[in-house]
Amino acid sequence: MHSWHKFPRQFLRRDSGFTLTELAIAMVVLGVIASIAIPSFLGSRNNAYDKEAQASIEVVLRAAKFHYQSQGDFSEASSLQCGDSAVLAADLQKLEPNVDVVASTVSSTNPRVVSVQAVSTWSSNAELLGCQGFYAVAYSSSGSCWAARLIIEGKFLASGSVSPVVVNTQTNTSNSAITTWSALAVNGNAFGALKPQTSAADGDNTNGLVAIKTACKAKTQSTGIADLSGSYIAPSQFYSSWRDVVASPYIASAANCVTTDTCAAGETGPGGGTVFYASTSTFTSVGSDCNTSCKYLEYAPIGWIVSTTPSGQTNCEIAGTSTADPGCRMFDAGATYNGTATAIGSGLANTTLITGVSSGGNAGKAATVTRAFRGGGKSDWFLPSRDELNELCKYARQQTTGNTATQCDSTNSLRTGFTSGNYWSSTETGAATAIYQNFATGSRGNRDKAERDSVRPVRAFG
Repeated sequence: MHSWHKFPRQFLRRDSGFTLTELAIAMVVLGVIASIAIPSFLGSRNNAYDKEAQASIEVVLRAAKFHYQSQGDFSEASSLQCGDSAVLAADLQKLEPNVDVVASTVSSTNPRVVSVQAVSTWSSNAELLGCQGFYAVAYSSSGSCWAARLIIEGKFLASGSVSPVVVNTQTNTSNSAITTWSALAVNGNAFGALKPQTSAADGDNTNGLVAIKTACKAKTQSTGIADLSGSYIAPSQFYSSWRDVVASPYIASAANCVTTDTCAAGETGPGGGTVFYASTSTFTSVGSDCNTSCKYLEYAPIGWIVSTTPSGQTNCEIAGTSTADPGCRMFDAGATYNGTATAIGSGLANTTLITGVSSGGNAGKAATVTRAFRGGGKSDWFLPSRDELNELCKYARQQTTGNTATQCDSTNSLRTGFTSGNYWSSTETGAATAIYQNFATGSRGNRDKAERDSVRPVRAFG
């Protein structure tokens, strides 16, 4: 006779299942294990993805070095052009068939696709050294974009002794300042990364997956611009070795449209200014770098005459400061006046004509100080024409630009950095008068050239 019926009932009841308390404890334990294991797994997986992209870049770097040894520089083999990246990519593809090498304008879409670009470098005396720089860029499945830079010879990545070749020695990007001489790096390899989330020290999480993937091409990452900007790695943000850090958080909200095929108002132009006018078709600006293929206008940053005017240049009678535009006479009255054009694209021609008149002297006058500005190493800055000044006024007052038939008015607040008063245009209306525009009200009219109104240089580019 079985004796199972003699066991206490509480032991038999255990066969019916777990209590709610026991289930809750089990779920907590599983949650703790998952919270430890899953991030560790994801981190290891993303690290493996990043290593794959880095490995692809390194084999392309080796191919680039072989190319340099046979070619004498990084220019492509057939036409000796620096930056003719489609041909250069084909040259490197022959040397390294195990990855896809693509042109600088083509974004890398996976770790096995490497976008390349050759760039020129300059000496400390602003001497062009030729095609001595090389960039290779690859996109990781983790959502990060990795880039390497190889400089054989050179101190600067842009003409005019700007954008020094530097390597950031910090462990994060919180130190973004560039000290031109002390931060110059030994020529050789340097590495950087764009990631969808910045480090805690950066405190900025603006870079998104889509923006990074779009910017993961050598054309964007080889701009040679010193300042920080969205979606590209500045020279100061490259490191001496691969690091799992973010190398380019957004600083301000504007991207540098030198790195893209099109520009928009608010982005940073090639001269280091801010784009305020974007045309749907090309216009002509005689004397500008873009000449007959101009599409955009950018304005110089506040403090322009203090920080970057050439040595010996005379400031205006009301001197410009780091926070205020200078107050200049347009020009002393004279018998000759030729800068009468009003349209978009006519500002540089007007300004050149004005500076050619010697009556009353040129030093410290509106046209002269704008033509002397050298922001971004550019020498084609000028005093805006009537219509160009009107577009600048609209941008300054946060109004829609692009339609020259619409005049600036007092709607919206004035952006920081502009004077709430009169600005000179380069459009003359007589021997003693020229057109001004008031940035407080948007109104404009004729004004005696002897008045000391505010001045801001602009330039055109394509």
